[in-house]
Amino acid sequence: MKRIFINQTEDSNKFWIIEQFDEKYIVQWGKLGTDGRCNEKEFSTKAECSKEIEKLIKEKINKGYSETNDLTNIPNKPISEYKPMDEEVFWQIISSFNWKKTGDDDAVLRPALKKLVSMTVEDIKQFAEILASKLYELDGLIYASNIGPDSYKGENEFFSTDYFLYVRCCVVANGKDFFYDVLAYPTNMPKEMDFEALLYLADEAYNKKLKTEGEFIETKLSFETFSNTEKWK
Repeated sequence: MKRIFINQTEDSNKFWIIEQFDEKYIVQWGKLGTDGRCNEKEFSTKAECSKEIEKLIKEKINKGYSETNDLTNIPNKPISEYKPMDEEVFWQIISSFNWKKTGDDDAVLRPALKKLVSMTVEDIKQFAEILASKLYELDGLIYASNIGPDSYKGENEFFSTDYFLYVRCCVVANGKDFFYDVLAYPTNMPKEMDFEALLYLADEAYNKKLKTEGEFIETKLSFETFSNTEKWK
């Protein structure tokens, strides 16, 4: 039996078809409106093949695919209305992180990087500005004193300014609700958790967009530790 699936969520406009022939399946996939590509795989038994097909179908559904009867009457994907970078779009970008790839920071950030590169240079710069402002808001004594064993303990005790910055990145990376919760309740700062990779997301998108290397975006506010002097008094 042939099973047909399409995915028109967010930036996707793809199809995926799988059909079983006894101990073998043939899969076809690609962009809607094209012939796509084909591949096949053979198993030792028909039951083993069926089990693998069900597993693949489940994975596709989890990725946003939905089943359809055929590909002849698929509506054209509507063109998304352009929205310039603001705080709402910023948090949408953050929410696109693929945490299923935890342990591979590049893979976690890849969906967000793709979205940023598709936007304008000014949007990418504005993303950097908003990120810097969020990190600046978390730069303070009360937050630094609540990050676990590496907390700030006074001027005469060692304190890693870089690590505290990376912990603040972790707060932002976990989304809007978590950010504002921690902002209001500093004792909820992550303990022994950080996400340094977020710092470089806007710069990477900026360089990909401009086809340059090593360029970085200067923001009005500094995200470096101790920049928010009012909160360190």
